[in-house]
Amino acid sequence: MIEPLIIPSFSVPRTPLLPAPVLELPKAELPSYVPMVIPQQKETDKPPVPIVESEERDEPEPATPPDLRQLVREALRQATAAPSVQRVEASNQAVPEPLAAEVTEIVVPGTSIAVPVPKAEILSAAATTSVISVGATLAATSMFKRLVQVMKPVFKAVAGKVQKLRGKKVETWARRRLSERHQRRAAQKVNRRGS
Repeated sequence: MIEPLIIPSFSVPRTPLLPAPVLELPKAELPSYVPMVIPQQKETDKPPVPIVESEERDEPEPATPPDLRQLVREALRQATAAPSVQRVEASNQAVPEPLAAEVTEIVVPGTSIAVPVPKAEILSAAATTSVISVGATLAATSMFKRLVQVMKPVFKAVAGKVQKLRGKKVETWARRRLSERHQRRAAQKVNRRGS
């Protein structure tokens, strides 16, 4: 008999005791800002930018047609006299912005929150457009699938006749299926042998 092999033993030194690292907690300054306070204007206050109707100048005026100046003055006059611009006299309330002609406001029931929404005509036009486009897409997809089912045998028959006229061998559907079946069986046998 052969004596068993004796494996020498070594003593592994103990791991030295290392102090745990002291990591400080990360600190960050919180973002802060100074809020802007815009004082509310009363009707008696002057507008922030005074509109000068006309000034006498010694220098020649630029080559702007006089009609354009009159149009700008008229537009400014109409903008200040527009009924959609409302002034609020209470200093605590914000001045409401004028709504576009295509927007209406709906008050959420149970609250005093007003939500701007498009008018009913715009919503109905968008809804009908989306329904029509989705319906047309679905109809076109189903028609295309049906056309493929109908036309595929026709194309295959035409291609077979063209191949016969050219003198090439045309494989029938049954022969093609039989050859595919033989190929599948051969692949299964190879897979069985390999595993």
